[in-house]
Amino acid sequence: MSVFSRGRVWIRSIRGHDRTDADLHRELSDWVDELASRYEAEGDTFETARRRALIETGGIDSVKEAVRDQRAGASLDALARDLRSAWRLWRAHPWLTATAMLSLALGIGANTAVFSVVNALFLKSAPVSDPGSLVALYSTSAANPGWHQTSFKNYADLRKGLPVEVLAYATIPVGLSVAGSPAEDVPTEMVSGNYFELLGVRAVVGRMFASTAAEDMIADKHAEIVISDALWTRRFGRRADVVNQVVHLNARPFTIVGVAPPAFVGLDVLRTVDVWVPSSNSSILTGVTNFFFGNRSIGMFDVVARTTAATGPRQLASMLQAQATRLAGMFPGDNKGLTLATRPFWQARINPAQRDTWVRAGGLLTVVVGLVLLIACANVANLLLGRSVARRRELAVRLALGATRRQLVRQLLIESLMLSSAGAVVGLSVAWATVRVLSAVRPAFVPASFEAPMEWSTLLFTAGIAFVIAPVCGLLPALQASRANVVDGLKGGETAVQRVGRTDFSLALLIAQSMLATVALILATLFVRSLRQAQEINLGFDADHVAIVSFDLGMLRYDNAKGPAFVRRVNDRLRAVPGIISSAVGSHVLLDGAGFASKITLAGHEDAEALSIEAGAVGLEYFRTMNIPIIAGRGFRESDAASEFGWAVVNRTMAEQLWPGMEAIGQRFHVLGIREPYVVVGVASDALYDTLGERRRAYFYIYYDQTPGLKKLTLHVLTVGDPRRMLQTIQKEVQAADPNLPLINARTMTDVLSAAMWVPRAGAALLLLFGSIALSLAVIGIYGVTAFFVRQRRREIGIRLALGATGANIVWLVVRRTFAPTVVGLGLGLAASYFGGRLVASLLIGVGATDPTSFATAVVVLVVAAGAASLLPAVVALRVAPAPILRRE
Repeated sequence: MSVFSRGRVWIRSIRGHDRTDADLHRELSDWVDELASRYEAEGDTFETARRRALIETGGIDSVKEAVRDQRAGASLDALARDLRSAWRLWRAHPWLTATAMLSLALGIGANTAVFSVVNALFLKSAPVSDPGSLVALYSTSAANPGWHQTSFKNYADLRKGLPVEVLAYATIPVGLSVAGSPAEDVPTEMVSGNYFELLGVRAVVGRMFASTAAEDMIADKHAEIVISDALWTRRFGRRADVVNQVVHLNARPFTIVGVAPPAFVGLDVLRTVDVWVPSSNSSILTGVTNFFFGNRSIGMFDVVARTTAATGPRQLASMLQAQATRLAGMFPGDNKGLTLATRPFWQARINPAQRDTWVRAGGLLTVVVGLVLLIACANVANLLLGRSVARRRELAVRLALGATRRQLVRQLLIESLMLSSAGAVVGLSVAWATVRVLSAVRPAFVPASFEAPMEWSTLLFTAGIAFVIAPVCGLLPALQASRANVVDGLKGGETAVQRVGRTDFSLALLIAQSMLATVALILATLFVRSLRQAQEINLGFDADHVAIVSFDLGMLRYDNAKGPAFVRRVNDRLRAVPGIISSAVGSHVLLDGAGFASKITLAGHEDAEALSIEAGAVGLEYFRTMNIPIIAGRGFRESDAASEFGWAVVNRTMAEQLWPGMEAIGQRFHVLGIREPYVVVGVASDALYDTLGERRRAYFYIYYDQTPGLKKLTLHVLTVGDPRRMLQTIQKEVQAADPNLPLINARTMTDVLSAAMWVPRAGAALLLLFGSIALSLAVIGIYGVTAFFVRQRRREIGIRLALGATGANIVWLVVRRTFAPTVVGLGLGLAASYFGGRLVASLLIGVGATDPTSFATAVVVLVVAAGAASLLPAVVALRVAPAPILRRE
């Protein structure tokens, strides 16, 4: 019989269930009546004849049950009966049901929310064709290990030298102007001409640009762009005539040729793109991006290759090594020690320098919410176990009436499945609310386009959890309940439900709960202490009274003479404003992105492999404005701009690493791509440049007036009072110097510091929340196990009281029964946290992974909570009346 035929039979069976039962009952009754009449005719009395007929037929109800078991749809009938029984049980014990459901909802909801975020960050495929065949390429070397971007010139050579298609893309600063409107800073990528064709992304309006490798090398060959669906909606009202419309990027005319599909906003998960420009349009580049584009030694582009059946990842890796050797031989000054490495594309959708941190953070949250779910499962298992003890008479009656132990197990498992399914439904609401809250408080570095929706994969994940939880929570309690002693259960005895072997299942669950709760508490305490250390960390600069305003002079095509002149005018105007102490520009904002990735060689060691060291260009009074101490030498002087040398101020770490035991002042080094050497004139104290948790690293500053090609700048202004009150005045003064210059992101350094604190603050808040939930569930579990123990030992407790046991004796009897496994679980949790702490060490700030204070705090909290949870049922045990128990004995 086919599946569809079987389904039709089941449906007909269900729809005609009552009629079929009535017909069967009438037929069996007629059969019994006929036999009884025959026996009565043989001389039996009516009662005797009726009894003989029922014995011979096996009884009407027994036959009906046997027929039902063989009838099509019998399994559905049994399922429906079990569901109705479970529903009646829910209604009879609403508080117990609500407690179990809420426990599971918290665990499932937390796991679903974290899965949604992890899925969006790491698991979701890019909206391109055949993403599995894409491979990311990176440049690295022995002197500069890690996953680095590739220069455009090296990419162009790779595209010509490899038998597979290779694309490149890079973020560039761009100001977009439409129909003479003020320029707007829009996220833009410069991409190779084969970018969209290789990815298989098609335009929803117009077309995508496409060009060959040779055309990519022709300057301004294709002055055309593709825009995102979001930009099309925001700036052009989704008009169809957007195609062929001319806009200006950095004051250069470009024609819009197409609109990307809504799902495609770039390849990086944490970076949204609104405009794509062909790489042949290098004239759009200004300042340092133009320098990077033409410099073979500096990586600027992310590179992706598409493998084929003939050239798989392994063959491509071998070819890349040959290409790296060739490029190093052809250009030894720029590519000395070059190695080309590959990663699967799905691992490259987050910046590799940050991905490991994101993976550790996501893994940590996954582990913590997993602990919460396991504790919730242990709680529910204990609740079901306690309920099975309370139902021992009901279960014994069912067994006595002919129910099989298999049927009992099935019914109890269905009750567990209903409970976990209800918990999953409520958990989805918890997860939805959690994701919405996280989206509302997202930091600035997470784009608004990033979403973690409840997709089919999320729903399947939640359903999977529910179906896994049901046997985990209900199987062992069901097996234990099915071993009920029928005779003792009918008598109402207290030993109807036997233990599983020698091990008390409840105490085993208690050990597991205590261990998991200990790990969760230690993690929460570690990250709370890490947050406190982050709040007190020495930044190396003063963020309290500094306002910042960013602008891009490249939007208005400022040349190398107009740029510094504009900056001087702005500084002169600000010095005349009451309440402003000093001002200076900087190419980067501390704690808001890394500096320039420059490569340097030391004087006298030009043949050595270049070192990658970050740098920033700063104005005359930058160190005073940011309160960064100069510990040796001097800062920059106005007269330095006319020098034939480049002047540099290095930080303490760079001075100690590059010139150990030597005087750093007067030392020289070369930046690849710049002819003039740099001379160290000062040593500044170390600061935090990118993140609060970074280690000390080398960094150097160069004088802005000697690098006028820099266009994207941030004005730093030191004020007497609250810098927020001066922001409007500062913007007016900048606009007075050039009314056409768009200003970007006016804020204070306190805002920057607050954004940098988001990660440790959010981590501490989430882990504290989940740790508190884990502790609460563990306390409920300890209380439930203790109460279960008291219920099982009422007879023993009554006899002990009758024989003269004191209240302290009874309390100790009860408390030690549950407190001992709690201590065992605590010890296991401490050991797990100690040996597993190294996995989260890189996420902590100023706190070791085995911080004694954090461990001690977690131990004290759990011991106090466990003691209180054990003590309450012990006090209740003192109210046991010995007399009724002795009379029953």
